[in-house]
Amino acid sequence: MTTIADVARHAGVSVATVSHVMNHTRHVEPETAERVRAAIAALRYSPNSVARSLRRGETKTIGLLLPDNSNP
Repeated sequence: MTTIADVARHAGVSVATVSHVMNHTRHVEPETAERVRAAIAALRYSPNSVARSLRRGETKTIGLLLPDNSNP
């Protein structure tokens, strides 16, 4: 499994820069951003949603409880 650190090494930038490019949180020079996007594509990186949920403390999932009305 490819990590954000692998992408950073491949692009020759820091992990923080990769994060900023992916999340659009800070200005990154266009050439650098393109290098990061190329590394993401080349390595087929996709963020791990479980790890992200643990890190952020939120799952973006809701629970729903319904009564069983099929047996009156």
